Amino acid sequence: MKPDKNSLIDVGLSIVLASWLVYTVYWFIKVIGWVTEASTYTYVIDWALEIAGTFGLVFRIGACLAAILAFYSFLKGGESSKAVKFVGLAIAFEAFYFLCFAPSAFFGFQAGLGLSGGHSLQSGQGGGLWFIVETGIPTLVESIIMPASLLKLRSKLTPASKSHKGTVKWASIAGVSYLIVFWLTYVTQWIATFIQPESYASTYYPGYGIKYILDHPLNMFTFLLTSVGLLLLTIFFFWSALPTIRDPSAGLNLRRVGITLTLLGGYFITIITLFRIFGTVGDPSIWIIFFMYNNADLWCVTLPALGIPMILTKHPSMRLST
Repeated sequence: MKPDKNSLIDVGLSIVLASWLVYTVYWFIKVIGWVTEASTYTYVIDWALEIAGTFGLVFRIGACLAAILAFYSFLKGGESSKAVKFVGLAIAFEAFYFLCFAPSAFFGFQAGLGLSGGHSLQSGQGGGLWFIVETGIPTLVESIIMPASLLKLRSKLTPASKSHKGTVKWASIAGVSYLIVFWLTYVTQWIATFIQPESYASTYYPGYGIKYILDHPLNMFTFLLTSVGLLLLTIFFFWSALPTIRDPSAGLNLRRVGITLTLLGGYFITIITLFRIFGTVGDPSIWIIFFMYNNADLWCVTLPALGIPMILTKHPSMRLST
């Protein structure tokens, strides 16, 4: 007897939620270790960055747990209002998580512009356009568009609401916002790799400059996969969600959502697999060090576990009562 497609979706969602929680807890423990090592900090911005990072992960752990409780409540067949409350809590916590990137954005622009005061970064370590591109721009964007879209979604998600049009519309917008953030975060690491000052090559990241992709076809592939592939995926999901954004009663195409999740997870799987097989081709760079060792989103490798069952579902369009 073949398993029901909906049951496979439930299993896939369980895998994704569990991996999201486990990896976030791992990062929380990692950041706590950095905080304890920072006992010699004497500058307010240094402490603000550590505190924001710590609280941000606390909020995301809260988001994970609330999402798991919402899913458990749904599976138990309890009151829908209870599941909705947990989902709303998860969305709020996730919004606060992204708000915690604001100090990093401030620091990125301050240090990038060469402004001193409040931090221990020495002159020349963070100044220049590359630091604004690598740190300031991506963290500024995600600390604005993600809380805005998520909190707007949270405001539409109320158990007593008689219409879910606003919910499905803003869920679609939030999904597009996530993809924009993923693309911008990773493509700016590549741009920073190209424009990195030579002074960083001998001490920190010897793989830099345009030659980093021109001399190494594998790096060219991962660059194109990031800059072009993720952008096309964002455009695809926006095109898929546009009818729902315009008219939420039209329904949400689950198969296209499944394709998006599967390809996004496949992106992470591809980059990690290539790194594990070939290592740092052309020496370590800002891009690969950030992606492999400073990336709190590697749990996305499990997204195909949810995306593939959604592609195979017998009910490709989900309509919410209006």
